[in-house]
Amino acid sequence: MTAGDSRQGHGWWPYVLPYFSFLAAVEVARRLPEELAPVMLLLKPAVPLALLVYFWRRGRYPELSRSRVDAAGTLQDVIVGIALALLWVAPFLVFDRLRPSPSEAFDPAQLGADLIPLVLALRMLGYALVTPLFEEIFIRSFVMRYADVYGRSGDFRDIPLARYSLRSFLTTIVVFTAGHVPWEWWVAVPWVAISNLWFYHRRSLTALIVVHGVTNAALLALAICAQAFGWRLSLWFLV
Repeated sequence: MTAGDSRQGHGWWPYVLPYFSFLAAVEVARRLPEELAPVMLLLKPAVPLALLVYFWRRGRYPELSRSRVDAAGTLQDVIVGIALALLWVAPFLVFDRLRPSPSEAFDPAQLGADLIPLVLALRMLGYALVTPLFEEIFIRSFVMRYADVYGRSGDFRDIPLARYSLRSFLTTIVVFTAGHVPWEWWVAVPWVAISNLWFYHRRSLTALIVVHGVTNAALLALAICAQAFGWRLSLWFLV
């Protein structure tokens, strides 16, 4: 066992800090003047990514190195991710009252029309790469396993990945959903429930990161297409 794999302490920080650093950055961004929006657009993904890299380099995510990647399985993950993106967007297309206020929509022109490609690139980096990493590491690797040892003796790191229990299944649904704004709860609950089932099937954290990343990338792509082709309904509220 290497120094980076040391089991001293409770082992929470590599899982908790990236997730809550992002939530903190979001809250700070809401309270800052609009002139600082470009800075926060970069910092919101950069802070959790820096923490993820820091802990990964110290061997704190052994579950990632144990995840086997195969082409056929990854293709299935991509298909599931696209299907879950459609599940996420469908209720908002069908039921008008579920859509949030236009003021909550992401603005790709927030830095001016000339910088829309840069804004979209930063958004894709954060939304489709960084968010799936820290959210899956927190929800599926920490919360799901910690739920099975909470109030009992044991270390969550001794619990195998993707082990089903009703307790952990329901806990991940509650925690994942609580991390989203209320108007997203309609789709967050089925999304995390179905992706949990896929996790039990794949038994790979990397597979769930791919599913999550593809879902988010597909939602951003839909929003871009909606604007590019002049669709009646703007989909920027999705991202």
